Amino acid sequence: MKDLFPFMKTEEDDGRDRTIYLLSLAAILILVLTDKICARFLPGYAIPGSENLLIKIYMSIITVIAAVLVACKKITFSFSCFKVSKECNFKRRLAETVIVLVLYAAVLAGYRLYKNTVDPVTAAKPFFGLYLDQRFRWFYPVSALWQELLIKPLWQDNVSRAMNSKWKTLIFIGLFFCILHMHFPIYYMAAAGVLCFVTGILYERDRNIWCVWLLHFVMGFLPRAFGL
Repeated sequence: MKDLFPFMKTEEDDGRDRTIYLLSLAAILILVLTDKICARFLPGYAIPGSENLLIKIYMSIITVIAAVLVACKKITFSFSCFKVSKECNFKRRLAETVIVLVLYAAVLAGYRLYKNTVDPVTAAKPFFGLYLDQRFRWFYPVSALWQELLIKPLWQDNVSRAMNSKWKTLIFIGLFFCILHMHFPIYYMAAAGVLCFVTGILYERDRNIWCVWLLHFVMGFLPRAFGL
């Protein structure tokens, strides 16, 4: 029956989808519990400036969980996210992405000029710097791609089958991404969630990771580069 009507879901499919949803919640719970346990028993665990290290620890935990689940065939992962399909007008998508990033950079530059007039600490910083000497700064392009691969073709694709709703999935994934940034200030967490939500829409549209990764990388890199 399923071969004749591929859009129909069997009880086995429903069970697998529920499992994916529960496993996603379990992954979030593991992150939160790990954070609480470490904060309680490890002195200096959440010292200021450790946020970039901590998010990589969380990503490593999620990667191990995902690898085990894929190996056990509880969830799936497809490398097709690296492929640009014929249906995707990649040149146009890339041009749109670049325009958005140029406007974003202009807004940041304007805000930096404003901060120079009201904040002597900001004014003392270089107007623009790559800050590659800061911890993990040089690793950020790889880190951004790593995060997108974990969030989009892995959790988003699998959770969407469980929720059977594009918008619920995007909200769920956005919250998941917020949890990964739990050691950053609340405004940073909120911005990360919104960015994940928006790039999730783009991923659903284009079904490849490239413009999504470029947005994530540049939008995360430029504020620090402008000394903000």
